[in-house]
Amino acid sequence: MTQPTQVLRLALIGYGKMGKEVERVALDRGMEITARVDIDTPSLSIDGVRKSDVAVHFALPSTVVNHIEELANLRKSIVVGTTGWQGNHDRVQSLVRSAGIGLVHASNFSLGVNVFYRILKEAGRLFDRFEEYDVSVHEIHHKDKVDSPSGTAVSIANLLLSALQRKKEILSGSPNGKIRPEQLQITSGRVGSVVGTHSVRFDSTADSIEIVHTAKNRTGFALGALIAAEWIRGKQGMYTFDEVLEDVFNQKR
Repeated sequence: MTQPTQVLRLALIGYGKMGKEVERVALDRGMEITARVDIDTPSLSIDGVRKSDVAVHFALPSTVVNHIEELANLRKSIVVGTTGWQGNHDRVQSLVRSAGIGLVHASNFSLGVNVFYRILKEAGRLFDRFEEYDVSVHEIHHKDKVDSPSGTAVSIANLLLSALQRKKEILSGSPNGKIRPEQLQITSGRVGSVVGTHSVRFDSTADSIEIVHTAKNRTGFALGALIAAEWIRGKQGMYTFDEVLEDVFNQKR
């Protein structure tokens, strides 16, 4: 594996809106971009990727496994911000372990969203004591987003399932008839250029509590991905962004 340098060198895998925002924030933080890989790049075995310390992946879900295999062969650690590949988790974990590289993945690298997760986990634990309160998840994104529901909404729903014992399964989209008490519904909207809004509603006959995260732009996502890239350099194994933040929070205490 390439020896760490003082300046973090990044290969951007995917050079769309998120890739360009990662580049902008990375340059502001004094990092170096050694490669910009887009849909027309035939292979990751190019000089710019070979010179990098960490690859940051924001591309199509269908590219994730093949790209990780290529990067594993190059012994490059990876930050994966692309969603929709989790059905191949075991394959990716095997590639990471065999290559002795590091990988950080998340459905959402926004620092605000990851604090939002922690707030929701505690809210779910509190409302679990009161069956009068039902819960639902709603997300809205721009019209060009390819996955629905969003990976962040699915992560929120899974977090709530772990906190609320009476909820057992996720229902995505519109129900066919009455929703069963053990189901937790996720609804989605796609419109215009909305960066991303996620809301969780706890509702009873007496009142409602709604907790909302609204992304104003892509800067928070890019910053989180870069914090993960700084953290994973020189490490081995597969980690979630929550594990990265837990370590960062502990260091700052």
